[in-house]
Amino acid sequence: MFRIAGADIAEALIWQIWQDYVPRSKRLKLTDGRTVRVYHPGIMNTDSGPDFLGAELSYGPGTRLKGDVEIHIRPSDWRRHGHEKDPRYDTVVLHVVMWNEENLSSIRKQNRQYIPTLVLSEYLQESLNRIKIRYHHKQRPGKKMDYPCRSILHGADLQEIQDRLYEAGHARFEAKSEGISRRMIRVSPEQTLYENLMRTAGYAKNTESFHELARCLPIEWIRICIDREKDDQRTMAIQAVLIGAAGLLPSQRLTASSTIGDHPYVRELGARWGTYGPELSIRSMDEKDWLFFRLRPFNFPTVRLAGMSYLISAGLDHGLDVPFVEIMENSRSPQRLIQQITGKLKQYVVPSAEDYWLTHSVFGAEMHIGRSSLIGLSRHKEMIINAILPFLYALAKQSEQQDQMKLVRQAYKQYPRLSDNRTIRQMSRFLFPKKPDRVKFIDKAILQQALIQIDHATC
Repeated sequence: MFRIAGADIAEALIWQIWQDYVPRSKRLKLTDGRTVRVYHPGIMNTDSGPDFLGAELSYGPGTRLKGDVEIHIRPSDWRRHGHEKDPRYDTVVLHVVMWNEENLSSIRKQNRQYIPTLVLSEYLQESLNRIKIRYHHKQRPGKKMDYPCRSILHGADLQEIQDRLYEAGHARFEAKSEGISRRMIRVSPEQTLYENLMRTAGYAKNTESFHELARCLPIEWIRICIDREKDDQRTMAIQAVLIGAAGLLPSQRLTASSTIGDHPYVRELGARWGTYGPELSIRSMDEKDWLFFRLRPFNFPTVRLAGMSYLISAGLDHGLDVPFVEIMENSRSPQRLIQQITGKLKQYVVPSAEDYWLTHSVFGAEMHIGRSSLIGLSRHKEMIINAILPFLYALAKQSEQQDQMKLVRQAYKQYPRLSDNRTIRQMSRFLFPKKPDRVKFIDKAILQQALIQIDHATC
């Protein structure tokens, strides 16, 4: 919670230290003996709940994760403030304190999970007195400690803000397309699209892991590997290759029960990976590379990999990119382009009625209520905005097809809003304090992308 009045001045100073003085991307030792790397301190929270939202960090050799951070003077303040009984603090992944005279190694949340503690005093590069002087200087009239992005559009009217947002949204789109163009210099267009679709399928916490899997397991290798499979067995074979290369088969996981492998599907998957793995000659990823913690079961990487097997299977005969390119070449309006891409994507990811993952989220644990899809409609939209449209634009630009470039740009500009994430909600509140303005102006995906762009570029 954002507090800066007299009684809380010490804690506010720690917020400043957390933002400005903690070494970035270096291993910092936690009180439980592990290490943490802090890539982004998070966004200061102006409401109730944890002090910083959406921090980016990693523990030990693990992949990056996003979570909230709570700041205190000493570890015992966690219990003193009642956080161990407050479910709003179940999203906290790191507890940051100035001192640890009590020698507490970790604290526990309302959901009974433990979270580690980082002691800031061990990592200060200058005296606390000098930091205090600098902090008080910032707190003089006109020097209010604030969310850094707020001043970007200070004094602008609503129309000017929206115009600036469209500029930022287009800039984000162009940057993505440029990245795709650079990648296509090194690999095929199909592989480039496959990597970006996999990245988008990964959801926020497994984005990098999905991307890494797509790079170390190229789609052409999958095509060659299962070329001899019958059509009705192809999707299962792709699931075996994807999940095996990801290191998530029960036989690859230290945490898996020995009884899980008794299911016929699991046995078949293991047998197929036993055949394909040596042929691929790749080193499987590790279960530590994947995050399941605090994800909805529908977003578990196992379920998403199973969903992607259908999309990959549909593209193996003629090329994953070919249908989308043909749609672009034959569309005459942005509305038609969006409609046909959406229809094609839905068609590609329809699972078979018997798919194991319609009733499971992890191996061996059957759900009471099954699901009807493996990749939801909201993720389809993310794939279109973050992967397919930037890819088509990059292709059109590469071949200097001005009409197609214009068509894709218009489709991007007109695309309806997606689901909000934490960054979008936070930025919306800062730029549009009045809720009716937020609802009125942030009505397109391009404007949501703009909020992300401004946050990444300036915060």
